[in-house]
Amino acid sequence: MHDHAHDRLSGIPARYAAATGGLPLFLLEGVRGLFAAKWRLPRYRALNVWAPHHVLAYRARGIATITRSCGGVQLRKVPAIGSVTFSPGDRPSQWLSDSPIETIHLYISAEALQGFVEQHLDAAAAPRIRDFFGISDSWLASYFQLLDNECALYDELQGSDPRRPADSLFLDQTEHLLLRHLVRHHSDAAEATSRALGGGVRIAPLRRAVTRRIEEYIEANMSADVSLHALAQFAHISVDHFVRAFRAATGKTPHRFVLERRLDHAAAMLRGRAASIAEIARACGFRSAAHFSVKFHARFGATPSQYRRTA
Repeated sequence: MHDHAHDRLSGIPARYAAATGGLPLFLLEGVRGLFAAKWRLPRYRALNVWAPHHVLAYRARGIATITRSCGGVQLRKVPAIGSVTFSPGDRPSQWLSDSPIETIHLYISAEALQGFVEQHLDAAAAPRIRDFFGISDSWLASYFQLLDNECALYDELQGSDPRRPADSLFLDQTEHLLLRHLVRHHSDAAEATSRALGGGVRIAPLRRAVTRRIEEYIEANMSADVSLHALAQFAHISVDHFVRAFRAATGKTPHRFVLERRLDHAAAMLRGRAASIAEIARACGFRSAAHFSVKFHARFGATPSQYRRTA
């Protein structure tokens, strides 16, 4: 991207790009309090310009010594590929990298954390997430790898506008799961918090009648965004409970289930040969023909055009 790319950025991405000289490979914006960016960064020195948001960072590529200065204490470390760092938005800190790196940031608003606590815990104030620097957490590493795969399209489209419309189902689902993990494993909350969040508790699967109504809703809204909250309303349970109960019933997360239904519907349309690939992508809820092609190839081992020729 050239200088004009920075003009299309706003908010935290704009401040971070200006402070570091880095460029986002993708931006993924949520509908509530979570959004993500993947950065290719040169050597840099920057304050935590994401405040008041918290930032959870994942080292994707590059070996660099990172120096963190916070509250008069300086730490220097070479975070491993796959390591994660959490920096609270309310603790001013300075960061220095001596070599280029690629990193994925998740920006978390205080309101999102507070809302999660009010919904799932009997507590007036949100637990404080402990700051950590370049640690190993296999769950978080897997989470970031999934996020990176979801947005792999941007590596292919580098040079275009990095901003994309949010996949609200995916972001809603991962926001909830991410906050749950952080509160359970990286907060100053009491042990009772883990029990309150259902750690170790077996969840009964959704009843078949409820699952059938959800399937009918998805089929009727194939071209539209399908909200995780809308799906949970069919079962009259919280989003937290719904995600686990749905997986117990189907063996898939709601996001994966909806994606596969969209792709199966697209395959049927391709066999019909009536609509163009761009029209099929829109009809099946994909944001672009390119995004559709990436997902279709991952499921069927062929691009839509190749599938159509051999169908």
